[in-house]
Amino acid sequence: MTRMAWLTALVGLSLAAAGLGADANAPDEGPTEEQMELLERKLEMEARQNEFGHEQQLRQLELRQREAETKRIEAELARMPGRDGAGGAAGVVLLWCLVANILLTVWVYKDMHQQGIARALWVPIVLLIGVFGAILYAIVRHADVQPKPAGRGAARRGG
Repeated sequence: MTRMAWLTALVGLSLAAAGLGADANAPDEGPTEEQMELLERKLEMEARQNEFGHEQQLRQLELRQREAETKRIEAELARMPGRDGAGGAAGVVLLWCLVANILLTVWVYKDMHQQGIARALWVPIVLLIGVFGAILYAIVRHADVQPKPAGRGAARRGG
């Protein structure tokens, strides 16, 4: 407000010195009401422009701060472990292991049905343990499939 008062006084004095508000023969009355309103509007406009410029500067400062914060966060993320591409390779290996477990489980399931084995316990074992479960199943199956006398094996399958 004091700035506006100073500007008003300065403009009033400059108008009076220039002789814009009065004739040379007329007594010095100062600026007219219209001139005062015009000066007030001009000062208000200047004040709004200054305020707008200040707001723009604040917004630019906030934007710079946000950009700096974003860069800092990106730098921290880049320094985090596992961000060097090894995570992608580990994901691929994990996916291959999962696919291998599923394929081994399918093989064990089909082999159990072909051999006439009624133990459904092997399917979850192979699915959970993976290759080691399939190897264990193969060892147990090999032990069960050893050559047996023809009479006992035929009677067992038939009944």
